[in-house]
Amino acid sequence: MPRHDTFMNKIIPGIILVILFSSLAIGLHQAFAYGQFLQMPIRVTHSPTICAIEPQPDTKFPTLGKQLSDETEYAVMDWKNKLNDGLGKHPVWNINLIKVPVNQQRGFNYTKCDITIHYLPQPEKTSNGFIATGVTIPNFETGKTNIEIYYLDIQPNWEQVEWTQNNQMYYIYVDKPYYTGLVATTTQLDSTIRHEIGHSLGLGHYIVPNGELQDIINGMEDMPSIMIDTVTVLGVKHFDITLLDVAQIKSIYGNGGFDNQVMPKFGYQRVHQLSLDKQSFLPDESITLHTNTDSFSDKSFAEILVVDADNHLIGNFGISKLNSTIPLNYPYENNKKYWVELLNPITGDFDYAGFTIGKQSLQVSLPVQTTQTPIQIPNWVKTNAGWWAKGSVTDNDFISAIQYMIKQGIMHVPSTQSSTAHSSYIPKWIKTNAGLWANGTISDSDFIKTLQYLINNGIIQI
Repeated sequence: MPRHDTFMNKIIPGIILVILFSSLAIGLHQAFAYGQFLQMPIRVTHSPTICAIEPQPDTKFPTLGKQLSDETEYAVMDWKNKLNDGLGKHPVWNINLIKVPVNQQRGFNYTKCDITIHYLPQPEKTSNGFIATGVTIPNFETGKTNIEIYYLDIQPNWEQVEWTQNNQMYYIYVDKPYYTGLVATTTQLDSTIRHEIGHSLGLGHYIVPNGELQDIINGMEDMPSIMIDTVTVLGVKHFDITLLDVAQIKSIYGNGGFDNQVMPKFGYQRVHQLSLDKQSFLPDESITLHTNTDSFSDKSFAEILVVDADNHLIGNFGISKLNSTIPLNYPYENNKKYWVELLNPITGDFDYAGFTIGKQSLQVSLPVQTTQTPIQIPNWVKTNAGWWAKGSVTDNDFISAIQYMIKQGIMHVPSTQSSTAHSSYIPKWIKTNAGLWANGTISDSDFIKTLQYLINNGIIQI
């Protein structure tokens, strides 16, 4: 999944573990077989354009911008060459790279970028203090992906933790790493850039046993995949994009390249598991995320990303069957839009919900295309909506009634993009909006947006 490359530790008495996992690694090794890729719910729909945004000048590292730009160019060339190996003069796997220098960034047309790479010394906005070399951040609403490469060196910092259980002394060494303030090694930067580009093309992490990972870290064994989740490079010399990586890309898109891809054979489908109490919040108002984990098993695990309008990571955490209601306490800015995204590394499923901060914001999380068709809602529908909000009418009865009235022309809803997917999960904020509309708190137009959401997500089928 997105390479947070945070430093996690398995607790095994008496054994020192010099192993670095991402936040998604917890609990996955029991649920997913070794020697396989986790699922990454990101796809490109055509030959992608990658925009590499030159970092702002740093007097301590005057040549850093050119170094990062060159290493990104080499990484893109490496991916193209490996994917097109054996195709001769007729390559079908094309990746376009645009380097955006500092003096051109103000007027640059970023809409042409499918994947954008930013280079930062370390994570900026996350409040949980995670340590990373890079992260890949999808935006499922826009279809764009943002990569952040963190170029400061990271050093391990092992501390012994002891405890007693049943009169037996146990201990572990816990890694509390830190940024040194120096530029990372070329090996770390080169491998991280290749790794994150792999995520942006749809590759998840490649899982190997702990013992094999230890040998790779110490330089005793070459990486079988660039997607192994480690940033420790004590003895690593080879960090190649391998045949496994190429085969996995082609298993996703087929052999015809990004422009002639087949339908996905697995993963990458939206599930409706996230909901918020509403779509707009006042500054400093508490925000609670509701996650439908009914389909989760005891070993199921997914990751939640909180992303701002610039597609930068605000926060991230894992969820399981036990923590389905979570407060989102992050330093939001007024009059800004944010997304909460769910990524499931086992199934490849994803979901997202949008919200805004500010008094004037009443936008839904999904874009809708409306026409000038007059809004017509019979007055008695409000009564039914109020009953539904209070639980006097079932979900199926209310949705069926709305669906029937739209089909029969009794109720007119401006056109929207209807999904081919069908869902039965209704977010809680939908019922909340129905109650607010019934008592006159929100307008007919706002309730129509709620109905458009239901249509767009296949809950109401027209």
